[in-house]
Amino acid sequence: MSEAAAPAPHFPKPLIAWLTVGILFMLYIRSLADRMLLALMVKPIKADLALTDLEISLLQGPAFALLYCLCAIPVGLLLDRSPRRWVLFGCIVVWSAGAAACGLAGSFFMLALARSMLGAGESGYTTGAYSIIGDSFPPERLSLAMSIFVMGGVMGAGIVFLLGGPLVEAVLGGAVAHWPGMDGFKPWQQVFIITGLPGIATALLVFLFPEPQRQKRVAAGGGGYGEALRFMMQHPRCYLGIILGIGLVYSVTIAQQSWAPSYLERIHGWTPKQIGLAMGAAQMLPALSLPLHGWAVDRLYRSGRKDAHLLWCLITMLIAAPFAVAAYLVATPAATVTLFGGYMLFILSTASMGPAATQVVTPPELRGRVSAIFVLVTGLIGMAFGTFLVGFFTDKVLGDPMKLGTSLILLIVIVLSCAALLFALGRPQMRQLAQN
Repeated sequence: MSEAAAPAPHFPKPLIAWLTVGILFMLYIRSLADRMLLALMVKPIKADLALTDLEISLLQGPAFALLYCLCAIPVGLLLDRSPRRWVLFGCIVVWSAGAAACGLAGSFFMLALARSMLGAGESGYTTGAYSIIGDSFPPERLSLAMSIFVMGGVMGAGIVFLLGGPLVEAVLGGAVAHWPGMDGFKPWQQVFIITGLPGIATALLVFLFPEPQRQKRVAAGGGGYGEALRFMMQHPRCYLGIILGIGLVYSVTIAQQSWAPSYLERIHGWTPKQIGLAMGAAQMLPALSLPLHGWAVDRLYRSGRKDAHLLWCLITMLIAAPFAVAAYLVATPAATVTLFGGYMLFILSTASMGPAATQVVTPPELRGRVSAIFVLVTGLIGMAFGTFLVGFFTDKVLGDPMKLGTSLILLIVIVLSCAALLFALGRPQMRQLAQN
């Protein structure tokens, strides 16, 4: 790939750049709320549709992840060639419609189809947001900005538990059954309808910030994903560490977010309201640490540690893992939630380091496509692999739904060990790429 002299990069004024992050942050909260609501209604959905834990795991993971991943590829090309705000607008409309459609489902197949529609919209949103933020900040300030954006996703998961728990309990108790048109739906269907439909109007928020200038070099040739894949294959350890390593960590975190509510309900007899308030606090409070992770990595990067992103992921993950294992060995639900919160406090570093590291090591003209590949792989692994394995371990290996905690521990130990190895192996090549 031959290059002409690159013009000096031009970034938006700080106020505009941070306004952009703020709006994308709020919309990310919205997306995670729509995605995670299912975790609070496993019991009534299983009862009404006669589902097993394995089928629930398919709904929480692969059904959502399939189109989430597949749509990332065409959307990545579209983002590199089209106005990104319009792409985001379409994605938000699609995911909100998918969330509402979950309330119309009366079978496993229809619910899986609606979850796939939700995943299709969300994949384009995260890819586009990564690209826009990557063009809004210089590399030495990008980790902090990306950390704050990703904090919206973590807070979205926390909010769906904190506010969703009481909401679900109220709706399941008949609070909206008298609303016009609601009498023909099951209570869990009513929850999806009243939370999904209002989200369509929020798509207009993307037009409150300007489209940032693309920070790209003048390049000859190129165009498709082959160019991006060739570049990644020239530096396999770096990209395996960033993409596969982060994806494995995501799989453990998302599996716990999806199955911990069922664990608390089955083992400790907690209600949706109790679970929601406790799990919400256990995620939202650690989410406040995300800017600190970004600040720390930016300082390390400026001091000359060009592998700061993977180094920080490795350190914080090794600290976080014992908290996660202990959460399913203690005797009280309060201790479980507290230890889960300790895990989240440290593991959340990986939530923003993956997207930030991808932007730092990837040439500007390839960032949309490489970000799409990042979303594709981390989404497939993070949202399908971990949640499925927990259901598989519980139903097919242990054969006892009351051994859900053991399934979670197996997942944590096996998968995080693999991620640690990938982070360590990727550091040397990341140093080389970041210095170019």
